[in-house]
Amino acid sequence: MKLHQLRALVAIADTGSVRNAARAIELSPAAITKAMRELEDEVGLTLIVRETTGVTLTEAGQKLLEHARLVTGQLLRATQELAVLAGKKQGTLSVGVPSWFGLTLLGDVVNRFEREMPQIQLVFFESLLSVSVPKLRDGTLDLSINRAHTGPTQAEFDHLPLFMTGYAVVARAGHPLANCRSLEELKDARWILNRNFSTDEIAVQGDKSFAEYFRRYTPLVHVSHSSTLATSLIATTDLLSIMPWPLAELLVAREGLCVLSLAEVAADVEISLMYRRAAPLSASAKCFVECLTEVIREAATSTDAGRRRLFHSVECLLK
Repeated sequence: MKLHQLRALVAIADTGSVRNAARAIELSPAAITKAMRELEDEVGLTLIVRETTGVTLTEAGQKLLEHARLVTGQLLRATQELAVLAGKKQGTLSVGVPSWFGLTLLGDVVNRFEREMPQIQLVFFESLLSVSVPKLRDGTLDLSINRAHTGPTQAEFDHLPLFMTGYAVVARAGHPLANCRSLEELKDARWILNRNFSTDEIAVQGDKSFAEYFRRYTPLVHVSHSSTLATSLIATTDLLSIMPWPLAELLVAREGLCVLSLAEVAADVEISLMYRRAAPLSASAKCFVECLTEVIREAATSTDAGRRRLFHSVECLLK
């Protein structure tokens, strides 16, 4: 496989057509078509299907796309890092961050990072596990702060434990089920959560009571990949949700929410900094990690009540 072939595959996947892909990477449509024909001949599989509405990837094409994104992304980051060292170009660093961390300590981390690396552009994503793991895998994300990944691909990533925290069931203030004290009483509830999950996945994480609840009652579960959107729906509908305690504490008063006092408690989870094990961290990524850990340690031991407020609902795991 050649690099220009992989770049062509990524461009087609991102733009949806050969013509748009050619425009995106400044090649002719004929060159893109030739590159894809040669790549398909080499692997012996059909990778793309041309339709009247555009181009779609086959199952084989999707599988190769994961590797193509990683290869082309890693080369781009290497090129950027060398250009930064040569003083020729601004680099970028992509980081996944949970919304509750963005509302608390992220500003201090960014201020410190900018002093150390003013030439680096930061690109932030909301680090929902269902979104950030694929982005880490294909190289879209360099770093992600998230629940420790316990799936079968755990060996792909290195983890730096940061926090331990729990989860709360939340609803709008005045919700008809606000006074319920057990999951059984929520059997007719409707939910908004941040991922499609199986009961097996919940059980693996230790939430056996919640796994049993979702298995037994099969409630309607909507999915939102935005905490802002989910919070708005919780506040304006009768949907329930499960959110990390630090986010619940931040939003209860601000958004008019309440926490249900249930007998069943979701298991505490470890929040870690995650990055690809096979890819070396860039200088900017190493700097961000240092700024991040310094800010967390200082806040955890600060005598200022405002800076320590976050640690009412999380336990710091940094030594």
